[in-house]
This record gives sequence, C-alpha cells and structure tokens, in this order.
Amino acid sequence: AHKAELEALGITGVTTDTLAAIQQAIAATSDDGTGVDDLGELQTLATNAAAAAATALTSISAAAQANDAASTSLAQSVYEDAGVTGVVSASILADINTLLDTANIDGAVTDTTGEVQALVDGYIAIQTAADGTADNNASDPTQADYAAIGVTGVDDAEEEALLGDVIDAANGADVNTQGEVQALADAVQSVMDAAGGSADKPTKAELEALGITGVTTDTL
Repeated sequence: AHKAELEALGITGVTTDTLAAIQQAIAATSDDGTGVDDLGELQTLATNAAAAAATALTSISAAAQANDAASTSLAQSVYEDAGVTGVVSASILADINTLLDTANIDGAVTDTTGEVQALVDGYIAIQTAADGTADNNASDPTQADYAAIGVTGVDDAEEEALLGDVIDAANGADVNTQGEVQALADAVQSVMDAAGGSADKPTKAELEALGITGVTTDTL
C-alpha cells in the first residue's frame, strides 16, 4: 500500500519515513488478509509500526553520532523496525554498524529511513560489484553509492568508471569498510590529477592499490 492509499482508507500517522515500516508490518501479517481486514486493527498496526520505526531511527542516529554502533552491537531487528531492508546477515550487520561509526556518518545523516536505506544500498552495491572477477558487472556502484557510505571525492563520471573497474576486480572483504574504499577513491583521484597535469602523481603505492602491475621506482 502506498502512502496515498493508506490515507485514502483513513489511516493516520503515515509519513515518508514511516511508510516502509508500515508496509513491512502489513506484509508480515497473515497471507489471507485476516490481520488487516478491520480498519481499527490496520490503524493499530500502522501506529505501532510507526512508533517502532521512530524509536529504531533514534537508536540508529544516536549510535552513529556516538560512534558506538559496533561496540553496542546494534541489532538487526533495529534496522527492521526502522523499515530498512537488506541487513539480512550477521556479516552485513557488522559491516553496517562499523560504517555508522566512521567519518562522515553521523546522527544528522542517519535519522530517516531513506538515509539509512541509502547507506545499506550503497554498501550492498559495492559488495555485489566486488566479486573478484574483472569486467563482469552490468553496472558499477554510483557516485551516490560511494557518498552514502561516507566516501568522498568520487564526483565525476570518469572517477566513477575507474573506481568501478577497481571495485569489480576486488573481493568483497577488501572493500567492506569506508577506509578501504576511500583509499581506492583517493588513488583514483591521484590518477585523474596526474591526467590533468599534476606532478608526482600517482604514487607507486596508489597504482598498486588500483591493481596496476609492473610499477617500479625506475618506471614510475
């Protein structure tokens, strides 16, 4: 059900932020519709889901602000209550909690379902691309995906394309933190700076990080 549809039925308390949680709560009821065949019970379900979402988002944004999501082991159920999808395993949960604790991810950018969903989607896009096999992805992570996990500097199509190729050839475990992806983004930026005429860029270490072989001190 869409927001307008729920409102047309007379359901109150539906907002852009709570809609996903309410939709998930409806989906979790009996398939035969008996859990939502009364307007009163549908309103109660929506009210309870919205309240749970608000509480969950407060927990997520507070953890991001305090950088303690990992140390306090923010639970998978918190993301579910917030209406966020995609946090479906212990490893994904651990990585998302670690992202909440990193630079550029604070309470202000994690206090809506849409913002947290974008972070999870960005992480998943990068992990899906990083399958260890080069040139086999139909699409690469976008500038928005990188920005959503707090990575800075990926701000044009050329940088997105080169970083996408590097991510594509990488293994997921090598790009599952903000720091790892940021280091690659910085190396890509150095290559672009060099193409623009900057001297002494990129470094040997940066080229090697991008997977370039045959670089020696003599050939640099």
